[in-house]
Amino acid sequence: MGITKKYSYYVMAFAGLGGFLYGFDVGVISGALVFIEKDLGLNESQISLIVAAVLGGGAAATLITGPLADIIGRKVMIIISGILFILGIYLTVIADSYSEIMLGRLIQGLGVGIITIVLPLYLAETTPAYLRGRGVTLFQLFLTAGILIAALSDTLFHKSGNWRAMFGIALIPGTIFFIGSLFLIKSPRWLFKKGFKDKALNVLLRITDDEEARRSYNELIELEDREKDFSFNIKNLREKFYILPFILALSVGILNQAVGINSILQFSTYIIKQTGVPSVYVAMMGTVSITLMNFIITIIAFLLIDKIGRRPLLTIGTFGCMLSLFFVGLVLLLAKPSNLQGYLTIFGLIVYISFFAIGPGVVVWLAVSEILPLKIRSISMSIALFANSLTSAILAAIFLDLTKFIGYAGPFFLCGFFALLYFLITFLYLPESKGMTLEEVEVYWKDRC
Repeated sequence: MGITKKYSYYVMAFAGLGGFLYGFDVGVISGALVFIEKDLGLNESQISLIVAAVLGGGAAATLITGPLADIIGRKVMIIISGILFILGIYLTVIADSYSEIMLGRLIQGLGVGIITIVLPLYLAETTPAYLRGRGVTLFQLFLTAGILIAALSDTLFHKSGNWRAMFGIALIPGTIFFIGSLFLIKSPRWLFKKGFKDKALNVLLRITDDEEARRSYNELIELEDREKDFSFNIKNLREKFYILPFILALSVGILNQAVGINSILQFSTYIIKQTGVPSVYVAMMGTVSITLMNFIITIIAFLLIDKIGRRPLLTIGTFGCMLSLFFVGLVLLLAKPSNLQGYLTIFGLIVYISFFAIGPGVVVWLAVSEILPLKIRSISMSIALFANSLTSAILAAIFLDLTKFIGYAGPFFLCGFFALLYFLITFLYLPESKGMTLEEVEVYWKDRC
């Protein structure tokens, strides 16, 4: 009987903490940028690259985490992610130059990038079926909470401008995460794949009741047999039956970042500061308002996703993102730097984050995973996730440089165009996958080919 439910709740709480670390890492740079720029004497290109470093590290993590998690195990990778996160924060805190802070941010990116991939995987493999959805929900919800807490903590140090302390706070949850990872049980699915079938069964008996443990073990045996018949060949992607859902998944993965979410969140204080608001504090509080709305709307989206469906939420969300991005672009283009421009920009960004949270923020990866045929699901998700991360890193790296050539309005119009494209693809091509079985997904694509 062992630890059963207690361990499941422990893993869920642990997943929430992992989401929090990722969110904090994304959010903390927004308020810190203003002071890093002045303290280290950085130009706009260097500032952009510092923001992009975490996203670039995350992109690299998408390539290595899956294979390494299969080789050395989910638990070991989680422990490594905790070590990398702590090391990255420490190097960032003590950095005295551009190259030093870049190194710290890259290592942070690797750490949180591994977390975002291996934690949901571990969660799916170690918790009972009825708790898995809640666990994934906790990860995303705590991610938005991490962004919010990062914005709030930045405001605590705005008077002193102590950007090192802004980053340093993350060492507390990071250390808790690392210590907690040492007490995790090895994934029973990984043990089974490695041939330790008796150990896998023993772990299942510890973390679930006897009946579910036996059922899960039998499913592993059946899955092992089924996977022999579902071996993937890259030639599969040349077949129309597979290429259409693959292109759709890849397009959605790229566009989910091309609408600018990570860049806008991380540059929000910097952008608002340029609009003529009275002080840096007002700009930082604008960011707090944006991240608070992100957190609140994410909760609402989770309540709606299984009632309204994936496609309606994604359609509404992308259309709203398009309108709000064009609105902010027009404000920055037509209004002069002033309180009015600043507050209208904050308003537009709050509306933007609300629509993103109700649609792309919550729906996208669930919808994409559900529409892909079983035979290409794993490889397609990996490619789409890498493209998503790479798009995020590239956009952040060029965001401020773009403003030199097309003004601060330019990136918002560009992201607005991508939001329009995202809306059209969703509206015209994305099927509603709520309640669809794997077999129904296969039939859907066969009917269209």
